[in-house]
Amino acid sequence: MSKAVKRVVKNSFLQTGGSLGVTALNFLLSIGYAKFLGPENYGALVTAQAQVMVFTILVDLGLSHSLIGTLTTAETQRTEINRQGFRTRDLLFRVLSLRLLGACLGALVVVLLALGRSEAGSDRFWQDIAFTPFLFGFVFQQTAMSLAMYRHQQGLSVAAFVFGVGVSVGAALYLAAHGFAVSWLLLAQASGGFLTGGLLFGFFFLKALGRKLRGETRRSKKSRGSWGRVAWRALARDAWPYAITSGAFVLWQRLDQLAASHFLGFEAGGQYGLAVRLVGTPLLVATSVCYAVFPDLQRIGLDAPERVKVILSMVLKVIWRYGIVLAALSLGLLAAIIVPFVEKFHPAMKLLPFFVPGIWAFWMQSFLISALFGLRQYRLVVRAHLFAIASYAVLLPLLTVSFGLLGVVWSFNVFCFAIVFFNFRAAKRCGLLPPQFLPWHAYTTPERNLLSRAFSRAGAKA
Repeated sequence: MSKAVKRVVKNSFLQTGGSLGVTALNFLLSIGYAKFLGPENYGALVTAQAQVMVFTILVDLGLSHSLIGTLTTAETQRTEINRQGFRTRDLLFRVLSLRLLGACLGALVVVLLALGRSEAGSDRFWQDIAFTPFLFGFVFQQTAMSLAMYRHQQGLSVAAFVFGVGVSVGAALYLAAHGFAVSWLLLAQASGGFLTGGLLFGFFFLKALGRKLRGETRRSKKSRGSWGRVAWRALARDAWPYAITSGAFVLWQRLDQLAASHFLGFEAGGQYGLAVRLVGTPLLVATSVCYAVFPDLQRIGLDAPERVKVILSMVLKVIWRYGIVLAALSLGLLAAIIVPFVEKFHPAMKLLPFFVPGIWAFWMQSFLISALFGLRQYRLVVRAHLFAIASYAVLLPLLTVSFGLLGVVWSFNVFCFAIVFFNFRAAKRCGLLPPQFLPWHAYTTPERNLLSRAFSRAGAKA
């Protein structure tokens, strides 16, 4: 197995393990909230979260992937100017400044909306704005984790992320058990990003300080001249497609909760909120694995694009064969565990089977998108996301009003199937998949070899 493929497998296992840890913590939080709050208060809490998290569009801006992509591209440049120019520190300050500006704008909009709904200082006002610190924690968390991913510190990134989530979940559960208001629970949950970002940036700062004290720095003077414009252009070149695609996902993940609460009330919103958070468990695993392997796919895509094609076709065939069964089993297991603790949320449990097809499609599209981005097929990916989110945005209010919570679930599935359909077309159009490729076809010889090597490697480690 090549060094690049070995790193992909290693990073996938690390990130999957971290995702399972975070998933377990969020699962405990969902059980605790459902037990202590009840459907209506839980609906108010998840709606307040969704209202703030919509504005992560202004914070993410595609800069996590852009930072990794820009630095990865710079690795192929061997001149001293380029090696100095794309120094990590210079890009980090630019990414942080853009994201902090976006967080300030998002927080301002949330406050203005809260003032329009209720009087300043009222309980409803504080509830609506209590989660806004999350935007600023998100700035530091995402930027620090991107830096860690690029520097092959996935283990450290995972540990810091799990620690931040664990502390915030523990604090929120303690407050919920002792009857604190929803606004205090939101404030506690918003603290995780600050902890994760602080740990990671602290680690890299101490490491850089040690190098400086030992005289091991590569550059003694700051770059001047045209480098500032070069840096902004480099970030913008890779950021815009990720900004659009991540924005589409944010809207998909938050508009359904807002639609359920707005059209059907907080109690129905609470039922849907618990169901979709349980569904988020298998979704988070796929997203985290793809995020972990993205830096390596960027490198493989630059050096040997044929390998990306083999990896993608193999993964799609595996998911097609076993994905829907795994999705159904995972949701069934989660439901069996949580049902005894949430007597008032049986309607939420009845929604879970209807999410299974969407989860199956989401797993396939996650790897399709990562592979397309690995080969920098930006325009095709953006077009697929715009078509999918447009279909979703049109159908969501219509299906919600017509069919209630089932309509919200069907809208969820529409987005998943639309985006996998359009990304399949994009992958075939750019040659990432053969024109006649279908996921139910038999494995090719390179795919069988890759699959057997991956499992033999995993078995040897076990």
